[in-house]
Amino acid sequence: MFFNWYKTLVREQKIGLIFLAFGIFGFTLFILYKRGNHLYFSKTPQISIEIPNVILPRRIIILSVGLNLPVSPARVLSGNWEISQSDASYLLGSGAPGKPGNIVIYGHNKKKIFGPILSLKKGAEIKIEDEKGNVYKYEVRETKVVLPKNIEVLNPTQDETLTLYTCTGNFDLKRFVVIAKKI
Repeated sequence: MFFNWYKTLVREQKIGLIFLAFGIFGFTLFILYKRGNHLYFSKTPQISIEIPNVILPRRIIILSVGLNLPVSPARVLSGNWEISQSDASYLLGSGAPGKPGNIVIYGHNKKKIFGPILSLKKGAEIKIEDEKGNVYKYEVRETKVVLPKNIEVLNPTQDETLTLYTCTGNFDLKRFVVIAKKI
Protein backbone atom coordinates (compact mmCIF):
# COMPACT_ATOMS: atom_id res chain seq x y z
CA MET A 1 0.00 0.00 0.00
CA PHE A 2 2.74 2.47 0.96
CA PHE A 3 4.67 1.53 -2.17
CA ASN A 4 1.65 2.28 -4.43
CA TRP A 5 1.14 5.63 -2.71
CA TYR A 6 4.85 6.46 -3.20
CA LYS A 7 4.74 5.53 -6.94
CA THR A 8 1.66 7.73 -7.41
CA LEU A 9 3.35 10.66 -5.65
CA VAL A 10 6.51 10.32 -7.75
CA ARG A 11 4.47 10.07 -10.96
CA GLU A 12 2.45 13.18 -10.01
CA GLN A 13 5.63 15.08 -9.13
CA LYS A 14 7.17 14.15 -12.47
CA ILE A 15 4.05 15.38 -14.24
CA GLY A 16 4.16 18.55 -12.14
CA LEU A 17 7.82 19.10 -13.02
CA ILE A 18 7.04 18.57 -16.69
CA PHE A 19 4.25 21.17 -16.52
CA LEU A 20 6.58 23.54 -14.66
CA ALA A 21 9.26 23.10 -17.33
CA PHE A 22 6.74 23.77 -20.12
CA GLY A 23 5.49 26.82 -18.23
CA ILE A 24 8.98 28.27 -17.89
CA PHE A 25 9.70 27.50 -21.55
CA GLY A 26 6.41 29.12 -22.62
CA PHE A 27 7.07 32.22 -20.53
CA THR A 28 10.55 32.53 -22.07
CA LEU A 29 9.10 32.30 -25.57
CA PHE A 30 6.47 34.91 -24.66
CA ILE A 31 9.16 37.32 -23.47
CA LEU A 32 11.20 36.75 -26.64
CA TYR A 33 8.06 37.27 -28.74
CA LYS A 34 7.25 40.53 -26.97
CA ARG A 35 10.81 41.68 -27.67
CA GLY A 36 10.44 40.59 -31.32
CA ASN A 37 9.74 44.06 -32.65
CA HIS A 38 13.41 44.96 -32.22
CA LEU A 39 16.72 43.31 -32.95
CA TYR A 40 18.73 43.69 -29.77
CA PHE A 41 22.42 44.44 -30.16
CA SER A 42 24.85 45.70 -27.63
CA LYS A 43 24.18 49.34 -26.81
CA THR A 44 24.59 51.39 -29.94
CA PRO A 45 24.50 55.16 -30.17
CA GLN A 46 21.48 56.62 -31.89
CA ILE A 47 22.09 57.14 -35.59
CA SER A 48 20.90 60.39 -37.13
CA ILE A 49 18.14 59.97 -39.70
CA GLU A 50 18.84 63.24 -41.45
CA ILE A 51 20.52 62.05 -44.63
CA PRO A 52 20.65 64.68 -47.36
CA ASN A 53 20.77 63.61 -51.02
CA VAL A 54 20.58 59.87 -50.34
CA ILE A 55 18.42 57.70 -52.54
CA LEU A 56 17.11 54.89 -50.34
CA PRO A 57 16.92 51.21 -51.27
CA ARG A 58 13.31 50.09 -51.83
CA ARG A 59 13.58 46.39 -52.79
CA ILE A 60 15.94 43.46 -52.29
CA ILE A 61 15.90 40.57 -54.74
CA ILE A 62 17.85 37.33 -54.31
CA LEU A 63 16.67 34.90 -56.97
CA SER A 64 18.83 31.99 -55.76
CA VAL A 65 16.82 31.78 -52.50
CA GLY A 66 13.49 33.08 -53.81
CA LEU A 67 13.60 36.37 -51.93
CA ASN A 68 11.88 39.49 -53.28
CA LEU A 69 11.06 41.98 -50.53
CA PRO A 70 10.29 45.65 -50.09
CA VAL A 71 12.83 47.50 -47.97
CA SER A 72 11.66 49.99 -45.33
CA PRO A 73 13.86 52.63 -43.68
CA ALA A 74 14.60 52.03 -39.99
CA ARG A 75 16.77 53.60 -37.31
CA VAL A 76 18.33 52.98 -33.92
CA LEU A 77 16.50 54.57 -30.98
CA SER A 78 18.00 54.33 -27.49
CA GLY A 79 20.04 51.29 -28.49
CA ASN A 80 17.03 49.41 -29.90
CA TRP A 81 16.79 48.79 -33.62
CA GLU A 82 13.50 49.44 -35.37
CA ILE A 83 12.55 46.47 -37.53
CA SER A 84 9.70 45.86 -39.93
CA GLN A 85 7.39 42.93 -39.24
CA SER A 86 6.90 42.24 -42.97
CA ASP A 87 9.74 43.86 -44.96
CA ALA A 88 13.50 44.05 -44.89
CA SER A 89 14.79 47.07 -42.95
CA TYR A 90 17.42 49.51 -44.23
CA LEU A 91 19.54 51.08 -41.52
CA LEU A 92 19.30 54.84 -42.00
CA GLY A 93 22.76 56.35 -41.78
CA SER A 94 24.47 53.34 -43.33
CA GLY A 95 25.77 53.43 -46.92
CA ALA A 96 23.61 54.02 -49.98
CA PRO A 97 23.43 51.96 -53.18
CA GLY A 98 25.80 53.26 -55.85
CA LYS A 99 28.09 55.00 -53.36
CA PRO A 100 31.09 53.87 -51.28
CA GLY A 101 30.10 52.63 -47.83
CA ASN A 102 28.45 49.76 -46.00
CA ILE A 103 24.76 49.40 -46.90
CA VAL A 104 23.11 47.58 -43.98
CA ILE A 105 19.84 45.75 -44.57
CA TYR A 106 18.41 43.49 -41.88
CA GLY A 107 15.27 41.57 -41.09
CA HIS A 108 13.58 38.96 -38.97
CA ASN A 109 14.66 35.36 -39.47
CA LYS A 110 11.24 34.31 -40.76
CA LYS A 111 10.45 32.25 -43.83
CA LYS A 112 8.89 35.20 -45.68
CA ILE A 113 11.46 37.78 -44.59
CA PHE A 114 15.20 37.02 -44.08
CA GLY A 115 15.07 33.31 -43.20
CA PRO A 116 16.08 32.34 -46.76
CA ILE A 117 19.42 34.19 -46.55
CA LEU A 118 20.70 31.46 -44.22
CA SER A 119 21.20 29.29 -47.32
CA LEU A 120 23.10 31.90 -49.36
CA LYS A 121 26.39 30.69 -50.79
CA LYS A 122 29.51 32.54 -51.85
CA GLY A 123 29.06 33.91 -55.37
CA ALA A 124 25.26 34.35 -55.15
CA GLU A 125 23.87 37.53 -56.70
CA ILE A 126 21.86 40.09 -54.72
CA LYS A 127 20.00 42.94 -56.40
CA ILE A 128 19.02 46.16 -54.68
CA GLU A 129 16.54 48.49 -56.34
CA ASP A 130 16.51 52.10 -55.14
CA GLU A 131 13.55 54.46 -54.94
CA LYS A 132 14.32 55.82 -58.44
CA GLY A 133 14.25 52.35 -60.01
CA ASN A 134 18.02 51.92 -60.40
CA VAL A 135 19.19 48.34 -59.85
CA TYR A 136 22.54 47.55 -58.20
CA LYS A 137 24.09 44.07 -58.22
CA TYR A 138 26.21 42.57 -55.46
CA GLU A 139 28.01 39.25 -55.13
CA VAL A 140 28.16 37.33 -51.84
CA ARG A 141 31.77 37.17 -50.69
CA GLU A 142 31.32 35.81 -47.19
CA THR A 143 28.75 34.54 -44.69
CA LYS A 144 29.37 34.15 -40.99
CA VAL A 145 27.74 33.82 -37.58
CA VAL A 146 28.67 36.36 -34.91
CA LEU A 147 27.57 37.30 -31.42
CA PRO A 148 25.29 40.34 -31.08
CA LYS A 149 28.11 42.36 -29.53
CA ASN A 150 30.24 41.91 -32.67
CA ILE A 151 28.80 44.88 -34.53
CA GLU A 152 32.02 45.74 -36.36
CA VAL A 153 30.51 44.02 -39.43
CA LEU A 154 28.19 47.04 -39.60
CA ASN A 155 30.99 49.61 -39.64
CA PRO A 156 31.44 51.89 -42.67
CA THR A 157 33.64 50.57 -45.49
CA GLN A 158 35.84 52.31 -48.08
CA ASP A 159 34.23 50.44 -50.98
CA GLU A 160 30.59 49.74 -51.78
CA THR A 161 29.58 46.84 -49.53
CA LEU A 162 26.18 45.31 -48.82
CA THR A 163 25.72 43.69 -45.41
CA LEU A 164 22.64 41.58 -44.68
CA TYR A 165 21.94 40.80 -41.04
CA THR A 166 19.47 38.51 -39.24
CA CYS A 167 19.14 36.48 -36.06
CA THR A 168 20.10 32.82 -35.83
CA GLY A 169 20.90 30.12 -33.27
CA ASN A 170 18.95 28.92 -30.27
CA PHE A 171 16.57 31.65 -29.09
CA ASP A 172 18.12 33.96 -31.75
CA LEU A 173 21.18 34.53 -29.57
CA LYS A 174 23.53 34.89 -32.56
CA ARG A 175 23.55 36.89 -35.78
CA PHE A 176 23.93 35.59 -39.33
CA VAL A 177 25.82 38.03 -41.55
CA VAL A 178 26.13 38.14 -45.35
CA ILE A 179 28.81 40.38 -46.82
CA ALA A 180 28.52 41.20 -50.51
CA LYS A 181 30.49 43.46 -52.84
CA LYS A 182 29.28 45.45 -55.86
CA ILE A 183 29.68 43.76 -59.23
